[in-house]
Amino acid sequence: MTDATHEKLLHVESLIEEENYKNALKLVVEFLQRDGISQNNQLVAKLLESRIRVKLGELEEASKLIEKIWPKVSKQKNHLLIMDYLIVKANISWVLGKLDEGMEALEKGKEFLEKKDSEYKGKMKERFKRRKSALLIHGGIINWYKGNLDKALEYHQESLKLSEELGNKLGIISSYNNLGLVYWSKSKYKKAIEYYKLSLTISEELGKKLQAARVLNNLGNVYSQQGDLDQALEYYQQSHAIKEEQGTKKDIIISLINLGVVYQFKGELDQSLKNYQEALIISKEVGYKQHIALAVNNLGNIFSLKGDLDKAFENYQRSFKLYKELEMKQQIAMTHLNIGGYHKKKGNRKVALEHYHQSLALYEELGNNFSSALVLYELILEALDSIDSNMTKQYLQKLQQLNERADSRFIDQHYRVANALSLKASDSARDRLKASVIFEQIIEEEITDHSLTVTAMVHLCDLLLSELKMTGDEKLFIEIKNLTHRLLEIAKEQSSHSLLIETYRLEALLALAELDLKKAKELLKNALNLADEKGLEKTAVNIRDEKQKLDEQIKLWEELSNRKAPLEETLQHVEIEKSIKQIQKTEVITHKRLFSLKI
Repeated sequence: MTDATHEKLLHVESLIEEENYKNALKLVVEFLQRDGISQNNQLVAKLLESRIRVKLGELEEASKLIEKIWPKVSKQKNHLLIMDYLIVKANISWVLGKLDEGMEALEKGKEFLEKKDSEYKGKMKERFKRRKSALLIHGGIINWYKGNLDKALEYHQESLKLSEELGNKLGIISSYNNLGLVYWSKSKYKKAIEYYKLSLTISEELGKKLQAARVLNNLGNVYSQQGDLDQALEYYQQSHAIKEEQGTKKDIIISLINLGVVYQFKGELDQSLKNYQEALIISKEVGYKQHIALAVNNLGNIFSLKGDLDKAFENYQRSFKLYKELEMKQQIAMTHLNIGGYHKKKGNRKVALEHYHQSLALYEELGNNFSSALVLYELILEALDSIDSNMTKQYLQKLQQLNERADSRFIDQHYRVANALSLKASDSARDRLKASVIFEQIIEEEITDHSLTVTAMVHLCDLLLSELKMTGDEKLFIEIKNLTHRLLEIAKEQSSHSLLIETYRLEALLALAELDLKKAKELLKNALNLADEKGLEKTAVNIRDEKQKLDEQIKLWEELSNRKAPLEETLQHVEIEKSIKQIQKTEVITHKRLFSLKI
């Protein structure tokens, strides 16, 4: 390689490190158009081109490029070139969701490094170390996607150690960020935040704004999972501002999608819709099929929440077709679950179950423990809804087995909540007592997924109400009020509008039971105003019906109030169970967050 050639390719490398991908691509394409370039230099340049195209989100082009050059690369005696190929191959594979192909490249790379480890000294040894560190990062990510968290942790810790030895700050930034992802998935949020902030600090020190933006995005994911939606939104907005200033279209699309997700959680469906539509427009402009598919899928979620099921189904089908074309199994599994949810809402239970089973089979094939746990949890809920005790037992057992082999508090809490829901459905008073104990434990534990904490609180309210109606013990009513107040505080803290509306409705009924008509009307008014403000049309219609019903029954409530009717009597005139069931259907409880957030 001549000095000029070497200088040119090093310049491309430096542009990649500076995240100046457009200029890097321009230079490498110009370089490849020159005459008289040796085959080795052509291959080096094409691998650089494929790396840049991955960064730009041009995955199909990158994939075709490396597949085309492999026969020539494999015949080279340039061992560094072979390693570079395997690193790029592993990277493209996991980005496309082809985890088995990525694992194959990873294993080949590890085997190759072991063979060559003793052959090189000095600078060559250092170059191999850099490549080993890069390969381990991709190995950690592949194992993370497959749900092998302990293995992912090992890879990222080893990669971090190598980067520290080399003084490779960019490698250190990546390793800290990836360790944060692993601890996030283990539901060890404090540890995740600690690593993300280490990554963020070095990124900012080095002026790596885009890398900082990606870490800010991941911090947003942690707070979103915990239900701190305002803090999540703040991080997403900081990330988006940086990406708009100097990010790629791919970065901007991911930002818009995550902003859409957090607005969706908050119940601000019109704003969420706007973000998804903007992401879709940009994705179409640049032809990113993967991002088109995700934006379309998430639009389906919004239409479903707005009650337009046919439009939701249309979007899910479009997303499914695109993911099938791209052969992205993880995402195909996700759309199967969403299509199953559509059929469940339409009352087509058999078809819904077929899609849930296909989703589960794909996640199990990929070894994705987290998503498998979520599908099993959904299947348990479906079995409980249809009062199918055999199916409930079957899926609960599978979830228990998955929980026993996975080191995840996230999966453990899903199993325990599912088990408690199963016990709650029993006719046995002893089983229902066991369910109450589990729900109380979940409520007091550190949050891994705030939707589970809310689920436990709502179902404990339901159990306490049943006991109240049987025993007449008014202390239980106070417990229900305390739980409802906690729910209201959670909804306000998280700016979760759908939960806040439904909790206002429940508190209105509790106020009626205590014969406080003024407070009941005020709470219903609060619920209606918020539903109107956030564009929740279907909910608003239901609340207006409730207000009208209360107005029609005003003489009854005045009569009960005048003679100070006992709680036992007033409870017969309010549909608290119905309100609790409505909360159980809110997005806060039913939405599967891991299927939407982007890293």
